[in-house]
Amino acid sequence: MAGEIIDDNFLTINDDFNKYIQYLRLIFADYAEVVESIDKIIDENVFNKQTYVELTGIIKYTSKRVFPLLSAFFGQDENFENDIYHEFMDIQLMVLYLFDKLQYELDEIILKWNLNDAVIKDELINIESVNYLLKLIMPQLLLFVNVFDLKIQQIEGSISEDEFEKKMVEIHDSMFI
Repeated sequence: MAGEIIDDNFLTINDDFNKYIQYLRLIFADYAEVVESIDKIIDENVFNKQTYVELTGIIKYTSKRVFPLLSAFFGQDENFENDIYHEFMDIQLMVLYLFDKLQYELDEIILKWNLNDAVIKDELINIESVNYLLKLIMPQLLLFVNVFDLKIQQIEGSISEDEFEKKMVEIHDSMFI
């Protein structure tokens, strides 16, 4: 997405710490760009071939690249299981589930467009489903932005362990509102 992640040498937390943090920040920037793209699609509220291609790309990129990279990086942190594992997995699984539903709805729309060129946008029942799913996905993605950013701050040492735990409790509690 951001085009900045070119070198796929898999850094570990035991390698050069500054490069490791820089790589995490690049992944975070990629993830933030995904969130921004979906937010833009929601704001524009237009469905066309470009929207289909963009959403399909976002779904595949996030599920096949971003989430696995995050799992691998955070999995190296000895405190991952105690810190953010449950929140990370809850959010990731919910987003992946909603992405599957969204891809199904997108494919249904494209099928209808391909079968009948005379279909008018208002007749496509699935447009409302796509909008609804996008609006369900956004809070999950934004929630993960908070978890991800907080974890990077903790790894960098820019927040104390107590402050990290306090903020994680707040994030965890906000998941059930």
